[in-house]
Amino acid sequence: MAQVDIIHLFKQAALEVNGKKLDQLSKDTVISKLGLDSVAVMELVSYFEEKLNIRMPDEDLAKVQTLGDLGGLVKRLVPPGTEVSW
Repeated sequence: MAQVDIIHLFKQAALEVNGKKLDQLSKDTVISKLGLDSVAVMELVSYFEEKLNIRMPDEDLAKVQTLGDLGGLVKRLVPPGTEVSW
């Protein structure tokens, strides 16, 4: 069974695509309060899509506010049997 840790993957993505080292993240972290501009956020989305081999629809992304929301979206999109954790 594959496993995806949303917080770990988000930290990796932020560091790789934006050079930001993010600490103290939780399921309740509001993404818009992390100081990432819209270009960085779209690069993070692309990072997740590439690493997890998924496509996140824009209408679903518009509803994502927290890392928990992101995890819920990823959970719906990854193949069955993939465990999503925070």
